[in-house]
This record gives sequence, structure tokens and C-alpha cells, in this order.
Amino acid sequence: MKSTMPKSFRFHFAGGGTAGHLFPALAIANEIKQRFPEAEITFWGTRRGIEAKILPTTNFTLEFIPVRGFQRRLSLRNLFFPFALVASFVKVFRSLLVKRPKAVIGTGGYVSGPVAFTAWLLRIPVFIQEQNSYPGVTTRLLARIAKRVYVSFEVSKEYFRNREKLRVTGNPVRADICRASRNEAFRKFGFSPEQPVLFVFGGSQGARRINQLMADILPVLLEKTSLQILWSTGPSDYDEIRGKTAADTRVKLFDFIKDMPDAYAVSSLIVSRSGATTLAELAACGLPSVLIPYPYATGGHQVFNARSFESEGAAVCLLEKNLMPESLAQVIQELLGNPEKLQAMAKAAKKLAKPDAAKVITDDIFAELKIK
Repeated sequence: MKSTMPKSFRFHFAGGGTAGHLFPALAIANEIKQRFPEAEITFWGTRRGIEAKILPTTNFTLEFIPVRGFQRRLSLRNLFFPFALVASFVKVFRSLLVKRPKAVIGTGGYVSGPVAFTAWLLRIPVFIQEQNSYPGVTTRLLARIAKRVYVSFEVSKEYFRNREKLRVTGNPVRADICRASRNEAFRKFGFSPEQPVLFVFGGSQGARRINQLMADILPVLLEKTSLQILWSTGPSDYDEIRGKTAADTRVKLFDFIKDMPDAYAVSSLIVSRSGATTLAELAACGLPSVLIPYPYATGGHQVFNARSFESEGAAVCLLEKNLMPESLAQVIQELLGNPEKLQAMAKAAKKLAKPDAAKVITDDIFAELKIK
């Protein structure tokens, strides 16, 4: 039910850099706007993050700060870290002091740090949402000052001290993620709806190893199957992969795909990393997948994510270490040659979905803030 509120009713979101941090924030923000169209929503981010591409296409305000991640290896960039951090605190402090939002909601990443901490100093309520089974450093630090911490996995509880703050909600996904018109999506990408589509992606930045594996097996897949391939390479590998696929009309190549609902709508099978937001979207759309976890994810959380989907029959998990191209090709061919198996995987994925996560989180935030 929609309600009315003063125009000064504001929420600020901090979380970007990658799609995994940004899209859950967007899901919660959209839930708030659906209930209260008058609410003013502001996102904090950087010019380098995915938010700089995505948010200008929305009706939300985007504010930039110069903060950047601290490199764990020896790097000259770390010399500038303190200056960027201080400059970020100053800009956020001035903004929050004037605008006084009802709450700041952080969804992880280094942007969340200065925004959430400044809000706490100004006694503005802070809420944190964590996507992964193993919470990041920023989330664990901010959990101490947050009113609530929303986690996606039950196992995440063991990494926090103040467990009374925790709520296990699942990972929010955008309401429109599975609502694209299938026919329109096929026309948009130039695919035939009569043939299967393999959608390959490695997150907003791409995944070099997945791109290499797919480039190696592409001739075999195109020769032995009627497969069509939708491939999001990430910006770093796009030119190289384009040079290898330019002659293949059944391959549609992008450095980044903004319209993920359309991409999911045409997909018969997914090959991807296993970040929590990706898996939440695959579950919501009921899509079978071959998951190749990023081996260096903090706490090995991508392996945990992929194994959990595999154990439920929703995916096949292939560990990157020692993964040979022919093994990946064999798995893809076997799955595409077994429609019954794909259908069973799709149903299993759908059972893992928590489509109400954004609603549950918003309900809890509003209850804490005594908003009706």
C-alpha cells in the first residue's frame, strides 16, 4: 500500500563498485519508492564503479566520492588512500549534515565505509546488507555500529558477535529481473527462439579464465551443436575475444550487458561465476547453470555458494583449478543434450529463490524507524 510523507523523507545508499553490491541496493531502493513515491533516494559511489554506468539510467541521485579500495599487496596507490578517504569523509559529512536522511543503508564494498561511519557519527541510523556467505571486512566492521545486519545465508551468523542484530533474509533482487518479454528479448539479440542459448558472463568486470576457456571450446561447440551464445566478456577482454569471434554470427558479444532481464529471458543455460547476487538472480528466474567459482574470493565464499546450488540439483560446480577446456565443453554439451535434466535444474533453482527479500528488509527497516 502506498502512503504519503514529507518531501524531506530521504534514504541514502552506499554500496557499489560491482553489480553484486549495487543491485541489492537498487532492489531495496525500488521497494521503498514503490511504497513511497515521494521518497528521495541518493546513492553514493565512485566514478570507477558500475554505479557510474547504471544509476544515470534510473531516477535516483548519484553522488561521487574519491575513496578507493586499499590494495592488500604492495602498491603506490596505497599512498593516496588516506587522502581519498579523508576527502570522502568531508564530502559525505557536509551532505548528511544538511540532508539528514532517515537512514543510511550499506550493501558492502569500500564505499560503504565512510558513508555509514559518518552517518553513525551524526546519529543517523545505519543498516547493512551482506550478500555473501563470508562477510567482507567492511561489513564486519560496520556491523558494530549498525542497527540491523541483513545476511543472505544462515551460516553467515558465525562471523558476527552481536547476533541479535542479524536477520537472515536472502539476497534482494530487482523486481523486474525475470519480467522481460521472451519474444522481444530474442528479437533484441538477433537470436532464433528455436535454438538454445548459452549465456556466458563473469560479473560486471568479466572473468578472464572463463573467457579463455570459452574461447578454446567455441569452435567445438559451434560445430557440434546448434547453440547460440550470448557472451559478456567484461571490458578488459572484449577486444581480444572479439577478434576470435567476429566471424561467428551465432555469437553475440558484449563488454557489458545492462539489460540482464533480457539476457536471462533468452537463456537456456548459464556459465558464470558464483557470486551471491548472480545466484539470487538465477534462482529468481529459475535458470540452470554451470558455475565456475572465483577461486580467490574472500573466505572461499564463491565455492560455498556454488556447492550449495549443486547440492540442491540447481547447478554443476566446476572448480577453476585444473579445469580443462574439454571438460567444460563436455558438461555443456551433455546438459544441452538432456532437456529433462535442464528442466529439473531449473525447478531446483527456482526453489532456492527468496523473491521477498527486498520486502522483508524494507519491512524491518521501517519497523525499526517506526514508519507506517
